[in-house]
Amino acid sequence: MGLKRFDNKVVLITGAATGIGRATALRLASEGATLILADRNLEGAEKVCAAAVEQFGVRADAIAYDAADKESARRMVDSAISLHGRLDSLINNAGIYRRDHFANQTGEEWALVFGINLESVFHIVQQALPALVASRGNVVCTASTAGLDGIAYAAAYAASKAGIIAMTKSLATEYGPKGVRFNAICPGRVTTEISTGLAPMENQDPAIMVKPPKLAGKESGSPEDIASAFAYLASDDACFVSGSILVVDGAQTVG
Repeated sequence: MGLKRFDNKVVLITGAATGIGRATALRLASEGATLILADRNLEGAEKVCAAAVEQFGVRADAIAYDAADKESARRMVDSAISLHGRLDSLINNAGIYRRDHFANQTGEEWALVFGINLESVFHIVQQALPALVASRGNVVCTASTAGLDGIAYAAAYAASKAGIIAMTKSLATEYGPKGVRFNAICPGRVTTEISTGLAPMENQDPAIMVKPPKLAGKESGSPEDIASAFAYLASDDACFVSGSILVVDGAQTVG
């Protein structure tokens, strides 16, 4: 019988319709989690809910959520908590990736990336804190190795993810005395719908592009690889882990 680390645990996951969010939802469902899946793509989130129910017999509900709208974020959290009267784990995964030569980037694009990748997390966490303090719960955010080392042609993305890292460490310090854990995961190169749909840019320099992982046989990580890390950090197995920034990149960024 598999692990059941999330029996009687209520978990809210944003950006759950595809990619890492979808893989994380199904991984936690396999361990007994009661899921609340939020995404702008409500139909996609509902399909993941249906898969979780069919495969693992858990309860799963979908909520429409627009990460670019702070009021949507607050309504989403309130709706999620009202479903079960509690929240044990919050996984902030919704985000966007935009790339261009820095000289071509506009203030509007910069603001959009920061709004979705960083500001939305502020609104969600602030709204969810009373419930998380009550449950002595935890928050796990999707950051990126770009937030640690930077990345060519995506300065806004990298800066927003660096903000997630700093926020995670700050909140772990502030809310540790209240029993709430904050951690973040920094995926490296991962095959998702976003990454596979990227068209080559004009005049990009291959010498400064993201390098592949160093693990033999791995051209990139999978969403399931990252979901395993979320399952650990969100579980009680990580009860003494807070303020951690876990790099999951197959040694891509070392050496």
